[in-house]
Amino acid sequence: MAGSRKMPYADAIAAIEVSKQWGGGRAISWVPQGGKGFPHSHKCRVTLLINGVIQEGYFLDLYHKKSAIQGVPDKISFSLMVNGARVFALDENGPSDHMNAIGRGLAYFQKKPDHPHVHFPVAEGTEGYAEPIERSPIETLWQAFLERANIKSAPKFTYPTLPNAGQMNLL
Repeated sequence: MAGSRKMPYADAIAAIEVSKQWGGGRAISWVPQGGKGFPHSHKCRVTLLINGVIQEGYFLDLYHKKSAIQGVPDKISFSLMVNGARVFALDENGPSDHMNAIGRGLAYFQKKPDHPHVHFPVAEGTEGYAEPIERSPIETLWQAFLERANIKSAPKFTYPTLPNAGQMNLL
């Protein structure tokens, strides 16, 4: 979770545990990212509601990039952001270079967890610890993320539409 803001452990746990509702409509609204890279990447930012009220500083940041290599999963990232801190996340994209610098006494302390993996706060710090989870289709990972992040009313996972695909996106 490099590059995110730190937050006290108790606050991060409370932010994950509180019941949150999807505030982004009936579908994931993917936005293409600029640049000349191939394949194209897409992002989506969604507000979250608590007790029916939009919460300032609570977002879901979603990222998807189709894999150009057969057998390598698409790159995805589902992140629960709270006041600039990435308090819970699920990442997928083949082998990982992430090294757990915190989490003394936990199973993956000072190890490189493979993808897919989940990032979550530990008492030692709210950033820098991840554990691998079972490789599954993105739709299944999406549901697992929503459940663990305590987010209700989210739509099913849908892939971004391909640029210049015309009617192929309807298939």
